[in-house]
Amino acid sequence: MAGIIYRMKTGCQWRAISNEFGSGQTCHRRFQEWERAGVFKKIYKSILKYYDVKNQIAWDWASMDSAIVKAPKGELNWEKPYRPVRN
Repeated sequence: MAGIIYRMKTGCQWRAISNEFGSGQTCHRRFQEWERAGVFKKIYKSILKYYDVKNQIAWDWASMDSAIVKAPKGELNWEKPYRPVRN
């Protein structure tokens, strides 16, 4: 479990996990097994229930991480789609 948590916190590749956690291949295989078995969903629901019981979740509002970026000059460059227009 420590290897999986390390990978999620750092965002490193599975094969870059330190040997102190076991092999990255084993960590990845266990992650896939536990994901299919619903282990992480159960953990998430347990954490939500714990904090809901303690009234530490404000259910009356929510926030999402997002970014809004204006298109350059508000148009597409049809000659080279997905690239900004340069003048």
